[in-house]
Amino acid sequence: MTHEPGTPLAELIDEARCLLGGDADAMVDIRSLVSQLAGLDRARQLMELERLLPSATAARLRSAFERRAAGEPVAYITGFKPFWRHEFLVTPATLIPRPETEHLLEWALEKIPPQQALTVADLGTGSGVLAISLAIERPQIQVFGCDLSRDALLVARENESRLRADAALPIRWLQGSWLGMFKPESLDVIVSNPPYIRPDDPHLAIGDLRFEPQSALVAQDEGMADYRQIIEQASTRLKPGGWILFEHGYDQANAVAECLAQKGFQTISHRTDLAGQVRNTAAQRV
Repeated sequence: MTHEPGTPLAELIDEARCLLGGDADAMVDIRSLVSQLAGLDRARQLMELERLLPSATAARLRSAFERRAAGEPVAYITGFKPFWRHEFLVTPATLIPRPETEHLLEWALEKIPPQQALTVADLGTGSGVLAISLAIERPQIQVFGCDLSRDALLVARENESRLRADAALPIRWLQGSWLGMFKPESLDVIVSNPPYIRPDDPHLAIGDLRFEPQSALVAQDEGMADYRQIIEQASTRLKPGGWILFEHGYDQANAVAECLAQKGFQTISHRTDLAGQVRNTAAQRV
């Protein structure tokens, strides 16, 4: 019985370069796909170029390179995306976690002192990255992960099952629209990355956004419709002194702040992302 010799890693990477190009962004994608689908970290990829990969692995990589060449996001091809301290399962039912959302998490953690038992809602939880990360970092709190999409909540539940340790995480998953399922003055902190892209935004037709769920991306009223609804509801659902923290588009900070001020929120402040764009806004109910 003869065995197939396999395909050298260098040959597969050359094929990928022909499909995706050899620039820095393309190489990041190629390295990530090889790491996830062949189990070879970057160091081994650089040092073991003559390594023979089994035919099944080579076929899986070739399919992945073709999918990426067609524009499909790497996270959907591999099924995973790093966020904060963990890797999360993602599917086309959920948005792909982005660095701006890590900044939102960092800010929320500052508002939730260790050992203080607070009630926190993550609105539009998607794959659950915020809710689960908050629950892991602050196990004394009660977290509600909320989403209108049943399929997204299934992904979030799966991530919870994968990432929890021996004890269950303090999370409850709720299907519904924003804060409609909460009683008045029942929450200490609200975090949300709601849809904020205008329906006519040309970016929706290019790049990864083509493949992500439009219901989690697009909002009416110049991208502000969901912010207005959340802020309206948060003005009664938050306890006095409670905080609301948003991620938003790079040009929406003033509009979000205006909505918050109109509903009586105070201590309104902003934070920038690594590119210097204002991407997060926080405010306090008095």
